[in-house]
Amino acid sequence: MAGQKRKHSLPSGVVSGRHEDDPEDSGSRVRAKAPPPVEEGSRTHAAPHETPAQNAQRLVAELLTLGPDEIAPVVRRLLPLGNFAHEEISVHFPGPLWRPSLATDSRLPRPEEISSSAAALATFGGEAIPYLARMMRHSSANVRYYAAIMCGSYADTQLIEPLMQASLDEDRECRRVALHLLSAYQHEPEYRSALSELRRCAADTALPVGVRRRATSALTQLRDGASAPLFVDLLGDADRGIATACRVGLRVLSAHDFGFSRDPWLRWLSERGQEIRVQWLIEGLGDSRANVRLLASRELWQLTRFLQPLSETAQREDFVAAQRNYERWWTKNHSD
Repeated sequence: MAGQKRKHSLPSGVVSGRHEDDPEDSGSRVRAKAPPPVEEGSRTHAAPHETPAQNAQRLVAELLTLGPDEIAPVVRRLLPLGNFAHEEISVHFPGPLWRPSLATDSRLPRPEEISSSAAALATFGGEAIPYLARMMRHSSANVRYYAAIMCGSYADTQLIEPLMQASLDEDRECRRVALHLLSAYQHEPEYRSALSELRRCAADTALPVGVRRRATSALTQLRDGASAPLFVDLLGDADRGIATACRVGLRVLSAHDFGFSRDPWLRWLSERGQEIRVQWLIEGLGDSRANVRLLASRELWQLTRFLQPLSETAQREDFVAAQRNYERWWTKNHSD
């Protein structure tokens, strides 16, 4: 995934003008040439001796007043301004929304569905990534939220660290988007570094309790099996909320539940800690508690797509039968 960047379709009528042999397409893309003539459909006109920053300010002010079918002429004039355009768009991001994102949406909106500034920023491709990273640290939760959504239009490992930070955001929706997008990078080395940083945050008693709780929750939602020893250790944390979050995390990761006592968890780690999470879950299918068996069935389906998860009305013998099927599957496919 490293180095890959998703292509963004430009608004209708916009042509990037970028050529592989054009030396002016590197760097900031602020070109030492006369500004292009004012195009039909653009209401603003370049003033004599206008600086690139002033030009960007004027164009973005117009951009913010436009609808989806009107922005192409202005975006065409912003593209040659490079960093000057980025800076000005960032100041006003996300601007007036064309359609606010709803909690019931089944997918994240694309930039061209959010606002004129989001659509314009997306046309700059990977050059916008540093600005998105900066906006995800903005004081406004609204700016952070839509900047995080914009990250879904890219496949670039530069976004892993900003998304990791966003997974600790005070705003629940920012965290939800960041964790959803982070999971797509699970095979990247930078992702493992991000998990290590989240584990450090969860364990650091010098950090605010809220940050530590959110780090614990993030590790659980990302299904980080390597966090199991940390969670066992934190069962004795002075903050009851962190201890509770760690017990929940251990149950989700392992499909076992030994309560808040560290001793049985430590024995379990000694016996099973070297196994991988799928093996923990297979064992959990035989648990005496229905809620743990059901969790194991659902988590195994998410990981393996081998057997459809059992229903809440399934009997214990159904889970035991599924356990035998999983054990045979595991032996056949992981005999080495």
